[in-house]
Amino acid sequence: MTVLREERDGRVAVLTLSRPEARNALSTPLVESLIQTLQRLSDDDDCGCVVLAGDGPTFCAGADLRELRAADADTFARYIDRLRVLAGAFRHLGCPVVAAVHGHAIAGGFELACMCDIRVVADNVQMRVGDLEIGLSPTTGLSWTLPRLVGLGRARWLMYAGPTLDGASAVRIGLAEEMVPASGLHARAAEMAAHIASHPGIGVRRTRELLDRGAASTYDEAVAAELVAEAETFAHPATRAAIDAFFDRRR
Repeated sequence: MTVLREERDGRVAVLTLSRPEARNALSTPLVESLIQTLQRLSDDDDCGCVVLAGDGPTFCAGADLRELRAADADTFARYIDRLRVLAGAFRHLGCPVVAAVHGHAIAGGFELACMCDIRVVADNVQMRVGDLEIGLSPTTGLSWTLPRLVGLGRARWLMYAGPTLDGASAVRIGLAEEMVPASGLHARAAEMAAHIASHPGIGVRRTRELLDRGAASTYDEAVAAELVAEAETFAHPATRAAIDAFFDRRR
């Protein structure tokens, strides 16, 4: 049974978690499928953006607790290490990821959404960190990522108090970028991804790298890295072609 569907629409790859019977819980096979697919797409110059979505009524309800309930300490350690690899696959992907989040995004599902570059949420979404409810702490770098999305105070609130956020609240605090009706969620995510993918890939890739690097750099280091990247992108044939096309449109 396929646990992850992949479809292509031009330069956009749409990845759909496909375990609706288990609320798209992150089983070991699903985690492995995500890792392998993202690593393959990282070398695909024809992929300009990725959309991540969930099949059925839920985006992702987190780890597969039925699987983990039977796990011993060694099995659990291997599982969370694969989550670390998954987070790295998102981080080192050569293009942005737009998450189309609907229904529940809880615990590992919340973290999965936070691994993405942009979150478009449906008006029926319910997002919650949820780890402390079963005595676990976060994985996948959430302690680094979440404060950079919503600020340290709100990250503490989300992790300790565990509120469930609706779409409007997620947008208000900066956890999500847009809220749309559930019926139009996938279309809006695909539209945004197609727009991103329409840009020359070299500029998108370098911008994504600069944003990630800038989060842990000084101002002077960030500027120096930008100058190197700008010179590289300017010299790239795709950028030169885009500049020429700009002037062609103005004639």
